Formats: sequence, structure tokens, C-alpha cells
Amino acid sequence: MLPDFPKIKKKHVEAINKYLKELINQDPLFSGIRVEHHFEGSRMSYKTVDGEPNETEYEAASSEFQIKKEDVIAKGAMAYVENLRDAAEEMKRQKAGYLFEKMKEVTDKTGNVVNGKGQPFSFELFVEMIKKIWIDFDEDGKPIMPTVVVSPELGEKLRVILPEWEKKPEYKKIINYIIEEKRKEWNDRESHRKLVD
Repeated sequence: MLPDFPKIKKKHVEAINKYLKELINQDPLFSGIRVEHHFEGSRMSYKTVDGEPNETEYEAASSEFQIKKEDVIAKGAMAYVENLRDAAEEMKRQKAGYLFEKMKEVTDKTGNVVNGKGQPFSFELFVEMIKKIWIDFDEDGKPIMPTVVVSPELGEKLRVILPEWEKKPEYKKIINYIIEEKRKEWNDRESHRKLVD
């Protein structure tokens, strides 16, 4: 019988899990999302900002990989690292799918959706979108603009057209007006927020 080294294996598993989490959290989509660890149970309950209770099951992202002994002999630890990168990519795909599925479910439920109905992206659609977004402000009163996730094609278009829109005084005036309305909403939310001991 071959000897077993549980303490060494445990350290390796911890290192592998840490590296896997780092690979996933390097992705811009996941790097800005706050994570809260729950160590038991299969469901969680929460309340929306409107106080509506909700319950959901945990969704696990997982990936399997096999390492051939020839690869370990030839590449050493890199055999694990290469497979971990592939596993991280698979887990990112799963997590992104779940995230967008949940966001669609929530936005459909709340009506917080802008449907362009196939028309090209325009300033009017952009304004409609900004009006539906909840914007917070920092202690200096500057808006903390949320991250917007779009397709790569639209991302390229936005890199070109947003600076052009910023140069137009009439567009700037509209955006500034919306930001001021959002500031009033934020002040109202903050003044009614309950403090927790």
C-alpha cells in the first residue's frame, strides 16, 4: 500500500482552490461583485430594497479535469496550472450564465428593462437606460456610476460615441439634469435609511 499524506494534500487543495478563485476574480465581470461566504445550507433568503422577501437556492459552479501522469512527469506543477486555467474558464462561463439569468429574472419582474426593439443604439436609448439605473453618490457628492455590461460589438461603438456625446452641450445638459434627479432620489433614500446597531 502506498503512503498517504493528508496534511500535504490539504495544503495543496487549499492552494489550488485559492488560485482557482484568483483566476475567476481577475475577470472584470466578477472582480466588482461583493462575495459573501455561507458555509452550510442549500438556500438563502433576503429582502429587496422595497422590503419584499425572497428565497433562492445556491447555484454551484464546478468543473472537472483529469491530469495524465505523463503530463505530470513532463510538466510538473504546470500540468495542474494549465488544467486549472481551463477549469476557471468553465466556471466563469457557468457563473456568468447564472448571473445574467438572475438579472434578467429580476429586471423582468421589476420592469427595469430598456428594449431597443432592434433599433441602433442611440442617445435616447442611453438616456432611457440611465433613468432606470439606481445611482449612488460618494461623500463629495460625485455620482458612482454603475458598471454596464454590453456585448463586445456595442462596447466598441460606445468607446467611439460616448466621447462624441460628451462634447454636445445639449446632451450634457440632459445627462446633468438626470444626475441631479438621481441625487435627489439618493438623498431621499439615505435620509430614510434605517441604521443598524
